[in-house]
Amino acid sequence: MGNRFLKKINTPIKPAFILLALYLIFTNGLTSLLLFVSVLGLHEGAHFLVAKKLGYRLESFSIAAYGASLNYKEKILDSKDEFLISLAGPVCNIVCATIVVALWWAFPTFYNISATFAKQSYIFGLLNLLPCYPLDGGRVAAAILQNVISRERAIKLITTFNIVLSAIFFLFFAISCFVNFNPTFALIGSFLILSLISNDDNKYVYANRLNKKIKNFAKVKFIYVKKSTSLAKLISKIDFNRYIIFVVNIDDKNIFLDEGKLFKLSLNFPLTLSIGDVLNQIRHKSV
Repeated sequence: MGNRFLKKINTPIKPAFILLALYLIFTNGLTSLLLFVSVLGLHEGAHFLVAKKLGYRLESFSIAAYGASLNYKEKILDSKDEFLISLAGPVCNIVCATIVVALWWAFPTFYNISATFAKQSYIFGLLNLLPCYPLDGGRVAAAILQNVISRERAIKLITTFNIVLSAIFFLFFAISCFVNFNPTFALIGSFLILSLISNDDNKYVYANRLNKKIKNFAKVKFIYVKKSTSLAKLISKIDFNRYIIFVVNIDDKNIFLDEGKLFKLSLNFPLTLSIGDVLNQIRHKSV
């Protein structure tokens, strides 16, 4: 199972991570970099475990300044799973940092060797919660917005916020040059811009739902649904152990939807829409 889950993983290191590594070494030494790598490892380990629990397989990932989480160029996603997997990394960092801080009360000397780790964990976790793409917070926001608007429009809104927020950080940096010089503002602004133009290679794909092996036709299941059934309801009916084909009757004509088509529809239409409304919109566009 472990080999299949980690099948053919490539781990290229992004320029933004190299830039951050040099910054940490220059400002705080090699120890600071090693602690950050441990923070990053915990962060990605949380993503990994939650994704595996939800039935995803990690095919590839890259190491960037903001982590190495999900690749949302992948076209088959469930918004609930996206929310949980994306949130796992930052929550893990914040919880680990809080546990370390709590230990300081019982073991005061532990502060000397763990203060930097706790600080980096809090900063990395909170920074990743910013609603900016492709940070985890941006992916959480995309998962939530996808229930109201199409995924493409949600990503456009989040990337626009990226640009605005990076401009604010650069403004803070410019002000700090005259008040109290702080290059961190420029560093964060640069990372937000680089994250938009970088080629994200991280990818989790369904290990079970769309890669099921059918030994006989008994594992194929047809489900007849009403036109009023929502996209979210249909996705929740997908079975890990068999293929599902949904049958919708529109104007006395049966329309067959397999799992792949259903997930693609969920990327282009709000999950709250009924399947009847979705199919009617597609039909009107094609006329």
